[in-house]
Amino acid sequence: MKSIGEKIKELRLKNDMTQEKLADYLFVTYQTVSKWETGVTSPDLSMIVPLARLFRVTTDELFDFRESVEDLKREELKKRYDDTFKTGDINERLVISGEAVKTYPADMMWLNKYAWDIWCNAFSIVDDTGFNAEREKAIELFRKVIENCDSDEIKGNAITGIVQCLNGKGDHIEAKRYAEMYPDVKVSADEKEKLLMDCMTGKEKTKKQQERIMIKAYNLLEALLLSDLTNEALFAAENIIKTLVSDGNYFTFHYQLYIIYMALARNYINADNHDAAITSILKARNHAISYDAIEGNEFVFTTPLFNLVKYNTEDWFKTGTNTTLESFRELLNSPSYAPLKSHRDYAKLIK
Repeated sequence: MKSIGEKIKELRLKNDMTQEKLADYLFVTYQTVSKWETGVTSPDLSMIVPLARLFRVTTDELFDFRESVEDLKREELKKRYDDTFKTGDINERLVISGEAVKTYPADMMWLNKYAWDIWCNAFSIVDDTGFNAEREKAIELFRKVIENCDSDEIKGNAITGIVQCLNGKGDHIEAKRYAEMYPDVKVSADEKEKLLMDCMTGKEKTKKQQERIMIKAYNLLEALLLSDLTNEALFAAENIIKTLVSDGNYFTFHYQLYIIYMALARNYINADNHDAAITSILKARNHAISYDAIEGNEFVFTTPLFNLVKYNTEDWFKTGTNTTLESFRELLNSPSYAPLKSHRDYAKLIK
């Protein structure tokens, strides 16, 4: 089956027309005609009848098969819809998606878009009765998508929508039920966790948010400390820790600070700035001592950002039998730090 562009070219040549001549007839540019024929773009639906009349063929013949007309209708509808994200016209977006679900009632992609548009437009309704009615309409549409959709992507998007709606009306139990239905694919694990957290309330939610921030913080610090360990990366990691743990009670972050300051010291040594290296190593030594001094099976941060996060020291993952201070002393004896042995303050490092 020929594409619409190929068919236009065939009929244009059959009628002995140049691209410029065809463009003049249709009040478009010859570049537009060229894009049609090369498949870069397709003519708008408004062009189909004029093209058929100009070439003296039926629209079916112009498209070869009726399915091509249907494809063009879908493309035009999607283009009109996508254009609303450039114009910001949410009312027009709702009109288009409403038109689409009537035209393609079994299309779950359009039904999901329509549900989202109803939900988003509900926020422009001033009275509670009208807002609640639109929210209920969106919930029912999201349910229909979830029950009938084969696409994990569309289903996951609909679940996100219904969880928002249900949480908004205070139905956290039902919201959690849907959140747990989020497709279990790797890329969606984070989204599922966020949805489940949204279904929580009070202290439980705050605690989960703090734990999530903690995990993200550790992941970010790990990425920075696995990089080239430039001063910029190390200073960024240091600032992140000091910002998150504003009261200086670093607990597990003592270890990251120990790593940061030892790495900074190596950079200072390479730059022949031995005074700065000594200062940095002294900081590293203090954090090593503070990390080893953590006592008790359970520790709770005191910084406001993590004051509900609890750690059990019995569950710590250890990679050796040495204490951090013992590891520090071994590292200090490595060739990387040898240039500091002649420094006047070196004795402070090994006391």
